[in-house]
Amino acid sequence: CEFMLQGTSRLQRGLNFMSYLKREFPDSQPLWGVFHHGHSYNGAYSSHHFTTWAMPYTNKRYSVMEREIVDVGGNKGIYVDGFYAAWECMEKCDSTPGCNSFSYN
Repeated sequence: CEFMLQGTSRLQRGLNFMSYLKREFPDSQPLWGVFHHGHSYNGAYSSHHFTTWAMPYTNKRYSVMEREIVDVGGNKGIYVDGFYAAWECMEKCDSTPGCNSFSYN
């Protein structure tokens, strides 16, 4: 079968693709990670691996943590009216008195 040329499983196809990227782009280090949400695209896009790869944080005040919140604290604002990039959340938090952190999904 044609699809077997790329690998016998999704894992093998992913590893083969990573090998290809390393060979074709030797000066770059591709990222590899596994998320535990099955076939959920929401799970993939909200995973720690995707977040740190697609939306790198350059603001030193904030850091990326695993998605396990111990104490959320009080809400200073809930923004669900649209999509906000991570940097927009940083700006909103910076301009909101009493805001020390934010969760990003």
